[in-house]
Amino acid sequence: MRAPFLVVVLSALCACQPQPVRNTNRGVLHVSVEGDSQAPALQLDFDIGTVGVGLRKELVVRATNVGVDPMTVLGVSLATSGNGSWFVRDVSMPLSPGASVTALVTFAPVGQGAQATQVTFSHDADAALPSLRLSGSGR
Repeated sequence: MRAPFLVVVLSALCACQPQPVRNTNRGVLHVSVEGDSQAPALQLDFDIGTVGVGLRKELVVRATNVGVDPMTVLGVSLATSGNGSWFVRDVSMPLSPGASVTALVTFAPVGQGAQATQVTFSHDADAALPSLRLSGSGR
């Protein structure tokens, strides 16, 4: 009779042990457009302007690790709406605190009118995925 009681007591004690805490990565990305005077932490939108149909305009989007831990940028993606064409050259690389990576975004409208996209950098840190809304107009 004592053996089952001991097993129950030991099981209860084991269940109360704290679970190991997962290491956290405190890398944080801020996204900005090169050449724009707005501070990266404040920049959420950027208007690329008017581009003739059949022409293209490129801009460099920079992601900077402003956190305290190293992180890895896993890729860059676009979420596009409208009738235009947006392209991005995908990048991935490790970033130490203070380091940056750039992605080339191209707007080549296939029709007239307002068009938009959202550029998002995916990463392996615990922070939110930063994104930047881009707009432009085909003429």
